Amino acid sequence: MELQVRSEVRGGWTVVSVSGELDADTVPVLSDRLEESTGNVVVDLSEVPFMDTTGLSLMLDWHRRLDGAGGEFRMASMQASVHKLFRLTELTEVMHIHETVESATTTT
Repeated sequence: MELQVRSEVRGGWTVVSVSGELDADTVPVLSDRLEESTGNVVVDLSEVPFMDTTGLSLMLDWHRRLDGAGGEFRMASMQASVHKLFRLTELTEVMHIHETVESATTTT
């Protein structure tokens, strides 16, 4: 399945919307789009039914990268299967995960 990535700016946040499976074959597509992003970023995962550890590593890398640069990295609207991966690795305690894109872009 081909990964679709689009982005837009909403109130000071770059919202990156992802559609498709996020795995070793498709992570470079999202990585390239994130490289174009600056400041605060929200990744909308509502249309990602599957993510492997490669996708998980990319999310953690961007969390650390933006945190170190004074920005913020948030994820929103995870499907249950993707959220389970974050719970099993205990990253729900470390990363900013929101129920909706709206809450991710408005919560301080």
